[in-house]
Amino acid sequence: MSLALVSNLVINVSLLVILCIGFTFTYMMEKFPNFAHTSYASIGTVVAFYLVRFHGFSPYQTWPVVVLVCGLLGVLLYVCIVRPIKAQGMREITLTFTFYIMSHMIAMVLAIFSYWLLVSMGVQSYGFLLRNYDFRVNGLPGIGFVAPVTVLLLVGALNVFLYVSKFGIAMRATAEDEFLASSLGVNIHRVHVASWFISGALAGLAGAIIPLWIGTSIDYSDILLVNVMAGSVLGGLNSITGAIVGGFLVASAKKSLTYVLMKSLGTWVGGYEELIPIVLLFTILAIEPNGITAIRWKEVSVHGVKDSLRRLRETLRNLLISE
Repeated sequence: MSLALVSNLVINVSLLVILCIGFTFTYMMEKFPNFAHTSYASIGTVVAFYLVRFHGFSPYQTWPVVVLVCGLLGVLLYVCIVRPIKAQGMREITLTFTFYIMSHMIAMVLAIFSYWLLVSMGVQSYGFLLRNYDFRVNGLPGIGFVAPVTVLLLVGALNVFLYVSKFGIAMRATAEDEFLASSLGVNIHRVHVASWFISGALAGLAGAIIPLWIGTSIDYSDILLVNVMAGSVLGGLNSITGAIVGGFLVASAKKSLTYVLMKSLGTWVGGYEELIPIVLLFTILAIEPNGITAIRWKEVSVHGVKDSLRRLRETLRNLLISE
């Protein structure tokens, strides 16, 4: 595998880990999957693109701005949508559908903005790409070095925050049992606001990384969402550590399997790369819906593995029969 492919793999892994952490963070706090999470990343991409192309920022200088914008967007959505819906006693399924609709609304707004850039500025923004604005090290893009370092720093900072600081411990307590945390004096509203800011900020940061790696369209968030869901489900939706592991495994499997299959079967396989996370997601849900962090490895046996494979085979057969 060439250095270029290794760099591509490292960037992809870094990006997916950041997004999986944010997606899992929201699920832990609110108990519903935020289908608009990757749409925040699209907003981050557009903000970074606009600041670089029209205001002379370097791509890395846009990161604090993007983090602030997307973090505040997360807070706004919580205050204006999530909190009122929960106050009315609605179930999590209502929030799930609401944020699915929100993802499409964000996509439409970005499409309008893209059209405005084309008409007013004469800039073709389809494929938002900032690779030419990045620095290079021995011919490799600088983001290939910056992205993994950023992820390591983020993971370390989050661990210190969640397991050492009082506010982080209060967050974990709220995620486990909100009523009990409230009875112990935790300011639940403040905790939720902070969690939505962190989740939005992480998604925005991922969005700022994307145009340094690959050109994207407005609907790229839909592709990202499947990858993020696969990574979060694989790791376990109630574990930040699981999100890190799941994001790493899904991104690695997608790139590595595609590379191996292309070498064996031909380059045409590359066009089906995005099917790999879908297959992984289906397999995970069929075998262990709670993710690998829920597996009791000491109790794993050959019989248990065979039983899981049998259930997966039966599920596939039933699907084929129903069709």
